Amino acid sequence: MRTGLSDSLDHIDDSRKTAIIDHELDRLNVDIAALQETRLADCGSLKEKNYTFFWHGKSAEETREHGVGFAVKNTLIATTVPPTGGSERILAIRISTSSGPANLLSVYAPTLCSPPESKDKFYEELDTAISTIPKNEHLFLLGDFNARVGADHESWPDCLGHFGVGSMNENGQRLLELCCYHQLCITNTFFQTKPLHRVSWRHPRSKRWHQLDLIITRRETLNFVHFTRTFHSADCDTDHSLVLSKVKLQRRQVHHAKQKARPRINASRSINPTVTQLFLTSLDQALSSSNQQSAVDKWNCLRDTIYDQALAAYGKKVRKNADWFEASGAEMEPVIEVKRTAFLKYKDNPSTRNLEALRKARGKAQQTARRCANNYWLKLSSRIQAASDAGDIRGMYEGIKQATGPSIKKTAPLKSKSGEVITDSSKQMERWAEHYMELYATENTVSEEALNGIANMPVMEELDKDPTQEELSKAIDSLACGKAPGADGITPDIIQLGKPTLLPHLHDLLCLCWNEGAVPQDMRDAKIVTLYKNKGDRSDCNNYRGISLLSTVGKVFARVALIRLQLLAERVYPETQCGFRAARSTVDMIFTLRQLQEKCREQRRPLYLAFVDLTKAFDLVSRDGLFKLLVKIGCPPKLLSIVTSFHNNMQGSVCCDGETSEAFPIRSGVIFFSLLLSFAFGSSPEGVYLHSRADGKLFNLARLRSKTKVTSVLLREMLFADDAALASHTETGLQQLVDRLSYACKEFALTISIKKTHVMGQEVETPSSISIDNKTLDCVGTFTYLGSTVASNLSLDAELSTRLARAATVMARLAKRVWSNKNLTVRTKLQVYQACVISTLLYSSEAWTTYTRQEKRLNSFHLRCLRRILGIKWQDKVPNTEVLERAHSTSMFAMLSQRRLRWLGHVHRMDSGRLPRAILYGELSSGSRPIGRPNLRFKDVCKRDMRQAGIDPNSWEEAAQDRSAWRQTVAAGIHRAEERRTTLLQEKRQRRKLRVAAPTPESVPSPFVCANCGRDCHARIGLLSHSRRCNKDDNPPGAVHRQLKVIICVVSCLVGLSVICAVVFYVYKKKRSKKYYITDPNGGGQLASYVPRYTQQAFDAATFDDGSVDHTDADEEDENQDSPSGSLLSISKTKGAEASSLDCGSTRDESSPACPLLSPATEVEKLVRPTMQVGSSVCLDKEVDEPAEMLPLLNGKGSQQTIGEYQEDDCETKL
Repeated sequence: MRTGLSDSLDHIDDSRKTAIIDHELDRLNVDIAALQETRLADCGSLKEKNYTFFWHGKSAEETREHGVGFAVKNTLIATTVPPTGGSERILAIRISTSSGPANLLSVYAPTLCSPPESKDKFYEELDTAISTIPKNEHLFLLGDFNARVGADHESWPDCLGHFGVGSMNENGQRLLELCCYHQLCITNTFFQTKPLHRVSWRHPRSKRWHQLDLIITRRETLNFVHFTRTFHSADCDTDHSLVLSKVKLQRRQVHHAKQKARPRINASRSINPTVTQLFLTSLDQALSSSNQQSAVDKWNCLRDTIYDQALAAYGKKVRKNADWFEASGAEMEPVIEVKRTAFLKYKDNPSTRNLEALRKARGKAQQTARRCANNYWLKLSSRIQAASDAGDIRGMYEGIKQATGPSIKKTAPLKSKSGEVITDSSKQMERWAEHYMELYATENTVSEEALNGIANMPVMEELDKDPTQEELSKAIDSLACGKAPGADGITPDIIQLGKPTLLPHLHDLLCLCWNEGAVPQDMRDAKIVTLYKNKGDRSDCNNYRGISLLSTVGKVFARVALIRLQLLAERVYPETQCGFRAARSTVDMIFTLRQLQEKCREQRRPLYLAFVDLTKAFDLVSRDGLFKLLVKIGCPPKLLSIVTSFHNNMQGSVCCDGETSEAFPIRSGVIFFSLLLSFAFGSSPEGVYLHSRADGKLFNLARLRSKTKVTSVLLREMLFADDAALASHTETGLQQLVDRLSYACKEFALTISIKKTHVMGQEVETPSSISIDNKTLDCVGTFTYLGSTVASNLSLDAELSTRLARAATVMARLAKRVWSNKNLTVRTKLQVYQACVISTLLYSSEAWTTYTRQEKRLNSFHLRCLRRILGIKWQDKVPNTEVLERAHSTSMFAMLSQRRLRWLGHVHRMDSGRLPRAILYGELSSGSRPIGRPNLRFKDVCKRDMRQAGIDPNSWEEAAQDRSAWRQTVAAGIHRAEERRTTLLQEKRQRRKLRVAAPTPESVPSPFVCANCGRDCHARIGLLSHSRRCNKDDNPPGAVHRQLKVIICVVSCLVGLSVICAVVFYVYKKKRSKKYYITDPNGGGQLASYVPRYTQQAFDAATFDDGSVDHTDADEEDENQDSPSGSLLSISKTKGAEASSLDCGSTRDESSPACPLLSPATEVEKLVRPTMQVGSSVCLDKEVDEPAEMLPLLNGKGSQQTIGEYQEDDCETKL
């Protein structure tokens, strides 16, 4: 069937075509429908109320056209193999039936007017798809073939029946040839039905019906087909009618050995205090009579009682309405039925009256749909707004998640270990179980040598005491609400709601398990769900992350033991480990790494870094090794027993698409993996040494000169759980650290991922060559460490680009559901923006050393987002200051400064042994700072922020000791700085507006005034345009001709004058461009050449017979010029009265007469400056009309030459 789908399914105003198709198919009781012209990008799936939609189309970058898909009833999903491969014209699925597999192909063929090349390509692909299906399996082709096969049964007896329609066209010929080759038959022509039930499309101009949508099957399968006919009542807003075929095929029964999961409890009703009180009362009454002795019996009774009473009080959690169409079904169905009736009448009789009735029915249905959608969004928006006003962040985001509608799921079949595609759902479940069984079934062992190298610590006997109710209460309070339950169906919300009643009963159970040294089996078992990592092949199981869902009560008990284990772990945790530790986060290690890079650049020391990735670190840790390690560090026996019981005999099962696999043992995988890395490096001296002093002023480097108060710190590794970064000043040192870690991982049965481990060098001459097991690691320029991008050149540009891209992605995902939702207030939108977008954009910004240009880049993005949320366009000419004022927000400059200063106070309040404080208040033990201004550092930016906020950089440490006071001080200072910045921007804008709009003084007349009417024009072109109209209107007849005559006379005179001037200039230039050669009369040959030019300098320097020399200022100027014509010499002194008229140099008085020969000057080009003597004669050798390349002035180097006399015209001169 043709769908009439839009290009996208996630628009807020989408009419929910998938929901309409779902409703129509369910009304007609269709099990599987093939869809054409879906026009949806890529491939994916979408689950509606009754059907699951699969589709395949062109890529998102291409034009949205064509596209095919399937709608499969949800009850058949278990027996359906999802589509694999396919194109925008052919898609195949596979159904498991009692008589064998059935293959269905959804087909959309090119139209009759399509190019022959596209038709040939389509039928070749269809032929290939049919050929790949085994002959012993059922085959059905369903689709819009755009072909008229006609009714010629005699010519095509094996392909056509006796009840065809019309005549055959070119596409029909192609299709029948294909059917004949593969022994297929067109079922539409084999059943005698009404003529109207054989056709599916009416031509818009001829109004004639044709048979274009066909269902084709093998000849031997035709016996399974009961009938094939058209249902014109299916109204999906398309000009094609639904063609339905009833086939006698029974689906294969799928037997589930596992029991169905318990129904989810509707904990959302807990906001009603009456319901909660009823739950507590009934729970107390039910538990008052329990008197079980063993831990297992007591747990079974407690588990069933909690679940039963919660289900009775809060009810079963039902599936939420995915959209407004389902929520408004009672109101929409009547108008849809009226529209369907009008549509059928128009199909029977396409008259004007029926068309008008159809239009009215469609308009009524559209109005009702808009009203229902509006009411739905009003209610949903009110719920989101109410949650926002009440501070219920979870409720607000649940409403936003519901607003996004049904989620589109990317589909891909799994692959076996050998790489073969698995299409059967039961075999896919077996593959999941096989994957996790292999992952968790291996029992890794730690070498005894590694364990013997760890010294025994005293046993902490106080950790064996029975847990108190206070410990249990804190563990319950630390549970995160809204999480999925384990197999028992008890959610964290129920435990927290029933805490007043459940606390003593749970405490008794915990103490009983503590003394018995074991927990019930239900608390150990895990239900594993798979989540795609959003990278890599979807068909590979290794690209999925397994999430273990455990019993909620079991997690509470494990958390009590975990708190006590933390006390043990603090004994051996190095300062460089920030994972699983209180008051530490990823920002600690990110800040440390960035500060280390800054210190090395500041003191000109190279830095080598290695970022090590461990393969499935938490899943492959040896349990036996961990338990032995706990004994080494002083774990008491009871605590060790309860920890061991959570891991021994543990079983798991995989849940995927509503199915559960068989249980399998889990023999590896723990929580306290980071304990093992604590012993990886031992006492290795390699690393980076720091000199730090915790007291004193941060901005006073002189405090580090005190040798007695300075502490030496060795920084080798930076750890956060299983993420490790190693640092050294030398390549050899880094190689030793990597070798030590590699050896330790092998001893503790861990594996380093060579592919994901990278090396980075900072200010190194050659790329580093670090290897593990003779495999060289990749050397990179940037690396994402704990979610933050670090670069070898310390530039923040790569990090900012990443953060901007991720924030823009979040902004785009919420655009249609939040920003464009007019039913949400601006306050709610801004809260969502602050929580979702800003938190993504400014992750780890506390450690940034930002330049102003980078802050401007972030601020521009911030303002663009606010303008979009507020609906402000650039045409509105609203300044940025007003945008921030309307949004009640601050600029990005203020946000960054506030985050930095608050983080600076946090680091200052850390203990003196903490690594972030040590590296902030310290420097490298070796290395020197270069002369000049250093590169921008973190503390420079902090000092800049303090000055802007009005905080004294010399006394901020005292104020930062009190966290609350420091936060208030920073907030007040940043607020004042933001006000000053806003005022300056407003004043600057006001000055600019006054400067642009300044009025012209009245005393200054406008230069563009019309001489005829006195009109003042703004520009010359305006005056010209106005003058044409003004003169045309005011001049009498004949005036135009007289004006033209005057203009022609003036133009003629100007042209004649221009010609005369050109001739005179040409003659003058010809004469002045003559070139003269100076020759030696004594036979010395040609000495030089010169060309008279309009310059005041002829010679640079001249020596006379009395030995005097005159160097002019022009001399010094020309020596500094790289002139292609050579240097210039100027004659400024003569001898005798005969040469008095040759005073032509640059020192000549302005009033002195010009030289008749060289006037106004003579320019001589030369290569070597000679010394000239006066008294010889120079004679004119020859003259050349055409300019030539200048010849050398002298062929000698510095030797004295004799220059004779030369003449020009009638002038003869002696030098």
